[in-house]
This record gives sequence, structure tokens and C-alpha cells, in this order.
Amino acid sequence: MNREKFKLIGFYVLAVLILVRFVIVPYRHALEEKRTLLGEYTETYRMRAASLERFREGEKAKSERNSAAETSLLKSVFPRTEPYASLQAELVREITTQAEKEELTVLNFEFPDPVLFKTISEVTVVIRLKGEQKGVVALLREMEKADGKYIMKRFENARSGQDTLCSMTVSAFRREK
Repeated sequence: MNREKFKLIGFYVLAVLILVRFVIVPYRHALEEKRTLLGEYTETYRMRAASLERFREGEKAKSERNSAAETSLLKSVFPRTEPYASLQAELVREITTQAEKEELTVLNFEFPDPVLFKTISEVTVVIRLKGEQKGVVALLREMEKADGKYIMKRFENARSGQDTLCSMTVSAFRREK
């Protein structure tokens, strides 16, 4: 009986070894493959998370820059309640005041029709001046310091003896919405 017990125990051990060989070992290899795949997915996730974070930081910085630019532009845009004629008169008054400081003479000015867009309209003024070249240059420098209230669209310059004749088209913007 002792021999039969050994045979039975041997059979059970053999069955367990066969079970381990054909059932557990393949699962172990699949588990190792899954661990490797999980490691690759984890690394990919980390790289994508870092990339997303860099993208968000870039978007945030870009948004801050755009916000600052938008704020400065909105300061230079006149409100919707301001009539076109008063905007044009304001432009002529400011440029005439600066021109007189630089000893320039305003020959005439025109108020062309405003150019309308969906959210903003462009109000233009054409001004013709006469005076010395250095006065014109000084006027242009002063206009450049005007914090974007108006924009020089066109500038024509011609000499007439010692004086300079210049024609400039200046635009301001009004918000429509």
C-alpha cells in the first residue's frame, strides 16, 4: 500500500505540474507582457501629460499677451455712443493743436464717410498741412506717442520752395457692438 500511495501522490504531483505548465506558465508570460505594455502606456501617458502641461502654459502665456494687447486696443477704440462727426472733429482738433505747436499751417481737412465693419468702424480724416520739414517730422513723432488713439494710414509729402506740403490720412476706430 505504501507503493500505491506513492503512485497516487506521484500522479497528483504530475497533475499539478502539468496544470502549472499548461495553465499557469502561459498566464505568467501574458502577465509579463501586460506589465511591459502597462509600463509603455504609463510612459506615454507621462509624456502626453507633460506635453499637455507645456501646451496649457503656452496658451496661458499667449492668452495673457493677447489680453494685454486687447486691453491696449480697447483703450484706443472709441465707444459706440460717440458720433462719427465728433470723432472726426476730435481728430482734427488734436492734430491741428499739435501742428500749431510745431508751427505748421492746416490748409484744409476732409471728413470721408466712415468704413463700417461688423464689430468696429473706421473713421478717417484727411488733413493737408504746410510748414517746415522739421515741423512735419516733430508732428509725426508726437502723433506716434498718442497711445494708439489714431493711426496714420497714408502720408504724402512734397516740397514747395522752402516749405513742405503734406497730406495725411488719419484713422480712428469706433466699437460697433
